[in-house]
Amino acid sequence: MLTFRNRQVGFTLVEIAVVLVIVGLLVGSFIGTFADRVDSTRQSNTKKELEEIKQVLMAYVYTGVVPYALPCPDTDLPPDGLSNDVGGVCTAVVGTLPWMTLGMGQQDDWGTRYSYWVDQNYANSAVGFDLATGIAGSAQINTRINNNVSVMAQNAVAVIFSRGKNGFGGISFEGVNRDVIPALGNGHDDELENDDGDLVFISRFKTDEGVAAAGGAFDDILVWINAYELKAKMVETRSLP
Repeated sequence: MLTFRNRQVGFTLVEIAVVLVIVGLLVGSFIGTFADRVDSTRQSNTKKELEEIKQVLMAYVYTGVVPYALPCPDTDLPPDGLSNDVGGVCTAVVGTLPWMTLGMGQQDDWGTRYSYWVDQNYANSAVGFDLATGIAGSAQINTRINNNVSVMAQNAVAVIFSRGKNGFGGISFEGVNRDVIPALGNGHDDELENDDGDLVFISRFKTDEGVAAAGGAFDDILVWINAYELKAKMVETRSLP
């Protein structure tokens, strides 16, 4: 007489638990890698657009009319994308990029409007500038390697920058102020340098939140126009002298 033994079908709870742990590790690794790639792409896109904005700013000057001048920042809140001046004098030397005036992108890949600083001597459309215009109001760009801060560039007459992923100090696409940068000594000192209204800016490698580093967490992305770079371009295009 034939007899049949009961056969166990399916997985035990232990086997299921092991599979779930493995799947969880794989999914977690994929999500982390994907997020890093998205961030890297956004940084790359933002750097590329900032370089394009720099070129358009210079073209705005040397293809314009006498008196030659860079556009003023947009100081409206919410921003309307237009250069703000009174009688040719900028209402402020720092604000958001006047994207409507330039016909360029208005925000970075994280949805924060580009910030823009300009030397008043090169943005006064009532007077303009020429080869004799000095550099008294120009900016200095510093960089940092560990605790050492050094000069990267001088004589910058315009600085255009993204506030990066954290958006500290910026204005959102909707015109809302992003989180205020933490006070000096609380982990964002170099980002604070780009928001304190003086003539010194910091451009350096990105440092993530929670990573111990001199100058604190940092993700600002900067480009700038040097006074002599701008004048050389204008001589090349025969706008000056």
